[in-house]
Amino acid sequence: MAVNLTTGAISMLTSGEWQDVDLKPVLQVLDIRIVQTQTPTGGGGEKKDRYRVSLSDGSFHQQGMLATQQNELVISGQLQKGSIIQLTNFVCNTIRERLIIIIVELNVILDKYDIIGDAKPFPQKVSGNEAPSMAKPSPPIQSPYNQPPPTTFNNAQFSNQGPPPGSVIRPHSNPNSNPSTFMPVKPEPITTTNNRMPPVQPPYNRPPPIYTNRGPMSKNEAPPRIIPIAALNPYQGKWTIKARVTSKGELRRYNNPKGDGKVFSFDLLDSDGGEIRATCFNAVADNFYNQIEVGKVYYLSKGTLKPAQKTFNHLKHDFEITLDHTSTAQPCFDDDTSIPRQQFHFRSISEVENMDNNTVLDVIGVVTTVNPTSSIMRKNGVEAQKRTLFLKDMSGRSIELTLWGDFCHKDGQTLQELTDSGQFPILAVKSARAYDFNGKTLSTITSSQLSINPDFPEAQKLKTWFDSIGKNTPSISMSREISQNKDSFKTISQIKDEKLGTSEKPDYITINATIWQMKLENFCYTACPIILGERKCSKKVVDNGDGTWKCEKCDKIVNECDYRYILQLNIQDHTGDVWVTSFQETGEEILGISAKELYFMKHEEQDDERFVEIVRSVLHNEYCFKLKVKEESWGDEQRVKSSVVKAEKIKFSASMKVRLLEMEKMRGNDGNAPAGVGQQGVLGANQVGHFGNHLKTFVLILAPMLQ
Repeated sequence: MAVNLTTGAISMLTSGEWQDVDLKPVLQVLDIRIVQTQTPTGGGGEKKDRYRVSLSDGSFHQQGMLATQQNELVISGQLQKGSIIQLTNFVCNTIRERLIIIIVELNVILDKYDIIGDAKPFPQKVSGNEAPSMAKPSPPIQSPYNQPPPTTFNNAQFSNQGPPPGSVIRPHSNPNSNPSTFMPVKPEPITTTNNRMPPVQPPYNRPPPIYTNRGPMSKNEAPPRIIPIAALNPYQGKWTIKARVTSKGELRRYNNPKGDGKVFSFDLLDSDGGEIRATCFNAVADNFYNQIEVGKVYYLSKGTLKPAQKTFNHLKHDFEITLDHTSTAQPCFDDDTSIPRQQFHFRSISEVENMDNNTVLDVIGVVTTVNPTSSIMRKNGVEAQKRTLFLKDMSGRSIELTLWGDFCHKDGQTLQELTDSGQFPILAVKSARAYDFNGKTLSTITSSQLSINPDFPEAQKLKTWFDSIGKNTPSISMSREISQNKDSFKTISQIKDEKLGTSEKPDYITINATIWQMKLENFCYTACPIILGERKCSKKVVDNGDGTWKCEKCDKIVNECDYRYILQLNIQDHTGDVWVTSFQETGEEILGISAKELYFMKHEEQDDERFVEIVRSVLHNEYCFKLKVKEESWGDEQRVKSSVVKAEKIKFSASMKVRLLEMEKMRGNDGNAPAGVGQQGVLGANQVGHFGNHLKTFVLILAPMLQ
């Protein structure tokens, strides 16, 4: 097979002419050598192999470097000495006064071929001020300060032979004369001192002759050349990337030995699938935080490329961008549809079992259970919100996923409502972190993204599987102690009968009950408004009597306090009653008004009529309560305390759907009660068998009516 290499390709790449044409040169690999670099990851360094290649067009050869994503071609033997390749995506960089061709993408035409021609090294720059020997020399520019002085001449010489060398020519002053006629002018004598010739002075404020009769200089407004993210490296001087912002972190404050500061990061994705993280600090963070929006496309240029800190940066790129005051982020107003909104690299749940602790991955699964939001106190004294749910996929495994912070209230609440209505939503998680805690678990991090019922092939395939066979297929859990955290329907009598809350961890249950009484003496308390970390202190403050309040925890005095609910409610169902405590968020859900407004209504405005009306509108209404049941110490006595973590009025259609699904699952066990359902459960085994023959018809009739 005859092979024709692209003639003059190395010359075009070196001189930069390839930027003006769509050049995809066919070249031959003369040599391949391995180069080891070191990229810090956390506290240590991880060696990464890179390959340096010598590329030839038959006449000249030039050094190149393979992008790390092409290493597999060398390892598999597809790319070797003598291979014929075509460069489809590349960048030319000057590193230490040598041009390097960074190969991002290539096609291997022939694995092995005889060496073509006798390629010579392409001439490089001799010094920093000299052009390459192949470059076209520029014409010499004469300076007006080095011209020879004018000399005298006689008229006879001028009339017969033209002006002698060195004479001064001035246009004729007669306006009626031929403008092309010139008259010689006798130069004025030059006075010297001490026999030294004075220096020739240029005319004041007059440009040198080489710039005369020139138009105004214009700024080069040519658009910058876009390079792929995969080709970015620290040796580039100027670069511009076109990418979509796929995620954006919060503006966080930090404190270290160098002082206080603030920082935020955002992730970028381009049309070639390259991803990289950009980080801004302090004043630069203030400038860019409101400008950068998730989902928009930007032209980003100028910044420093540093090795990626893999402890915090899970993207595959070896480097990350640190923006500075010279950096620019220009929005692309015509959205480039070639850049996807997000890029997932899904791993099955079964693969998590063999992953190292703190591994970051993308996962997709069916949400089978969602627990209510709860609060924990971190080691730094900041209260945090968490919510757990369980995912199941086609690998036959299930796993616990913990949502933190805002994920609990936004996406978590949506998932809660979907599962409460009997649905099983599909959840795709971008950047979940794997932990060795109670078996294997997953957790959201700052850069995580959740997509509920997404519209892409993996989600459709998973939904089809679950609706057909997955719903009734048992799965092996990779997370232990699921039963203690599971949110299940109970009755009030079961709290005592099953000794809920007496184990090491709290029990979370769901109860349908009616609010029967409410203590109104102290329905709220005065709270500290000082921000600690990302949340308010909210501890009780003491009135100083002079219009100020003191917080014992913060040891500070504030001019104004907050008001937070601490409602005592007596709720009842058909099995009994229990007193429960409802705090700020759930108190507002029940009463529909803030604690501060209700406090001022009763104690400042003294509008007792309206106050009583609000309370009466809540009493004797049935709610779906999600309770946290936990045993606590009161002096020398142990008491089981129930706290409301969620309260909403009963939606009878959604509640009936859940009951129908529970009965359908029981029917699927051939008349046997499911695990955990005994005489005090929802239904006993004998009851299931009694109406089992009529259940399917019952479901088919009622379910459409409840849509």
